[in-house]
Amino acid sequence: MTTTLSRQLVDLIRQKTVSVADRQHASLFVLDALACAYAGSATSVGQTLIQWARKQPLNTRTTAFLAGALTHITETDDLHRASVTHPGCIVVPAVLTQAMQREYAGSGLLDATLQGFEVMCRVGNAVGPEHYKVWHNTATCGPFGAAMAVGALLELSDTQIVNALGNAGTQSSGLWQFLNTGAMSKHLHAGRASESGLLSAELAHSDFTGSPDILEGAQGFFQGLCPDPDISQVLCNPNAPWQLVQTSIKPWPCCRHTHPAIDAALSIQTQLGNRVVEHAEVTTYRAALDICDRVAPDNDYQARFSLQHCVAAALSDGEVTLQSFDEGARTRHASQAQRVTVNCDNPYRDAYPGAWGASVRVITTEGDTLEELRTDCKGDPELPLTNDEMTAKAVMLMEYGGLEHGAAQAVCQQVLSLPSSQQAPPLMQHFMAHCLK
Repeated sequence: MTTTLSRQLVDLIRQKTVSVADRQHASLFVLDALACAYAGSATSVGQTLIQWARKQPLNTRTTAFLAGALTHITETDDLHRASVTHPGCIVVPAVLTQAMQREYAGSGLLDATLQGFEVMCRVGNAVGPEHYKVWHNTATCGPFGAAMAVGALLELSDTQIVNALGNAGTQSSGLWQFLNTGAMSKHLHAGRASESGLLSAELAHSDFTGSPDILEGAQGFFQGLCPDPDISQVLCNPNAPWQLVQTSIKPWPCCRHTHPAIDAALSIQTQLGNRVVEHAEVTTYRAALDICDRVAPDNDYQARFSLQHCVAAALSDGEVTLQSFDEGARTRHASQAQRVTVNCDNPYRDAYPGAWGASVRVITTEGDTLEELRTDCKGDPELPLTNDEMTAKAVMLMEYGGLEHGAAQAVCQQVLSLPSSQQAPPLMQHFMAHCLK
């Protein structure tokens, strides 16, 4: 076979070593994604998807679609900064769905997860900033990750996995237009990406072919969807830590672009005492404004993509939770949000996407000025959540999704024991039973 970019990427990944620490790290991301899926099942959008699923044949593609879509609903899933993708909502549902078909050791699921994150993020690293203005990177890069992960579990040959990537890439899609009305398409993006990647790997297992040069070809992915790609990013730094290890975990249930401003605003809130905020100014990078400059969100989902609302909620309540975006919260914070201005400037503008930073400057009615700056944010690899914090987040999300506390703790224990499990527990079977009961 000609040495195409896909083949070189497969070679790079299959030559990387996996340590015990890598697998332990991966188990935290599996837990985070699964917990997000449970939480998503309890939302109104989740119930719409579940009602649809009840009418469908229950097969791998339906399962991967539903689980992927549900994982992305509450905006609590992980984020890889350089690629601007959410790998967990694509890769983990595909891996756990494939694990319904036969028995796997826990280490096998985790290694497949590492490989899936690696492909998705490396392709995402290369798409360029213009791609993100129109295309949703998670949706467009996601099928590659799911295909690689499921291909690892199916033990596809190098040729077969290149075929899987070829057919994953030709299914890449997902446009940002839904944000204008807060439509539900973003969840469709995640579900379809997970399903498309799984389907591509299943077909490759039967020697169904795909374009070997889907990435760099004259009519391929980068040419068709990316005005300013940096294709060198696909293969650079082959000995770097796994991309999964460089992925952030969200502490707050909203768009990751809002998080550095939330972090700064929460710190200011602890300093306010009885003083009242007259005005707040957020300074950040351009992509955050492109996606999250929304002073008067009309619905829950738009509020999760509003810097103004998120900062107002943080300054007013001292917390940002799953309840911070409902109609009551939007009404309560509307006046404060009107007094939050946003702008793009350095050092945050030029540091993005390597760093996602922001500052918040508050002027009180008494004339005092308070300011906090965030180069990195809680949940980033530089400021990671502890294992206890990760478990607490997962339990909270699963309880929101309807699990009893003890059952949620049991799921945590099962997932975190994957690195040493000779037989992975039936995580997706239990999840689907919970959804479709």
